[in-house]
Amino acid sequence: MKPWQEYTPQGIDDLAEEALDAAVRLIQDRLGVETGDLAGLFFTGLAEHDTKEWLRRYIKAELRNAEAP
Repeated sequence: MKPWQEYTPQGIDDLAEEALDAAVRLIQDRLGVETGDLAGLFFTGLAEHDTKEWLRRYIKAELRNAEAP
């Protein structure tokens, strides 16, 4: 079984969450940010939902592409 065949809707959601966390962590590390307070406020509600939705769409596109012959 290929890794892309294992992704369930929950797995896609989890991957989107991990991707958002990794992106925020990279930005904070590069800028020397010591706490996640602002990110916690910024990515609440609509901003979090929209960002994760775009990440889920991208993940699904990659999965569809991986399935193509």
